[in-house]
Amino acid sequence: MLVFFNPTYEEELDDSGNGFKAVIPRALVKRELFTCHGHPLSGHAGRSKTLDRAKLLYYWPGMDRDTRIYVKACRHCQQYKPSQQKKCAGPYTPHNMTTPWEVMCLDLMGPKPASRSQFKWILVIIDQCTKFIELFALTKATSTRIVDKINEVACRFRHPDKIISDNGPIHKYYI
Repeated sequence: MLVFFNPTYEEELDDSGNGFKAVIPRALVKRELFTCHGHPLSGHAGRSKTLDRAKLLYYWPGMDRDTRIYVKACRHCQQYKPSQQKKCAGPYTPHNMTTPWEVMCLDLMGPKPASRSQFKWILVIIDQCTKFIELFALTKATSTRIVDKINEVACRFRHPDKIISDNGPIHKYYI
């Protein structure tokens, strides 16, 4: 057996002999990659963990490349592991807004520390077209008070065709 001194970590530089690795001949590379990745006790770890596990015990030229190719071609990982690639956003489709207050966005912020008048909540109403913002301080965040404030804004400007909210638990009652 051929042994090569290739310390992986700083701790392996001491006199403990941990930096010595078994040199693997090219014919046995797939077998060793199977023991580090595909064996039932290995758990089909990802590329970096498989490479770290192999570097602790073995050495052969081109370890990084061989490990990357082996893990990428692993049928078990392709079949059962979810894709780690980020999903791209779809194409941007602008909203066709022709008039102000056609689309109203609202959100509820709080509870905040109470003011002198015991206001703890802030209702934010935004016109999607003009980005005009209305803020209302509320003592309690109830659906009836939120509906009253929406009607107050709607009576001043116009009733919206669409209301967008973040589906908070308080918003489900006023529709």
